[in-house]
Amino acid sequence: MKSLNEMMPKNFSRSFSDIKEFILGNKKTQIWIALFSVVSLIYVVSKMSETSTVVYRDYQKPNFSEGRILGSQTSTYLKSKEAQLNKAARRIMVENKALKDRMVLLEKRMEAKS
Repeated sequence: MKSLNEMMPKNFSRSFSDIKEFILGNKKTQIWIALFSVVSLIYVVSKMSETSTVVYRDYQKPNFSEGRILGSQTSTYLKSKEAQLNKAARRIMVENKALKDRMVLLEKRMEAKS
């Protein structure tokens, strides 16, 4: 099996070793390479964490006359109160019917006794 040095062309190996010697021998170049690496890393991380925002535009003006976007607060409140009153009215009518039936029964008993 051939080693990595045997597989690379000699000019490439020579230029690679020249670059390596230049970087290791020059402190200023090392600082610039480190700074470039940090900036590149920050850029890559920021690009990876980007999210896209979709904005839907509606060209009709919103209705703020009642203080709400999705309808009137007053009408919703009144509808719930109406439902509660309907329940109470039905309950009262059922109780009233039961009272009427009992009253008729008592009247029959009184007539029978008199």
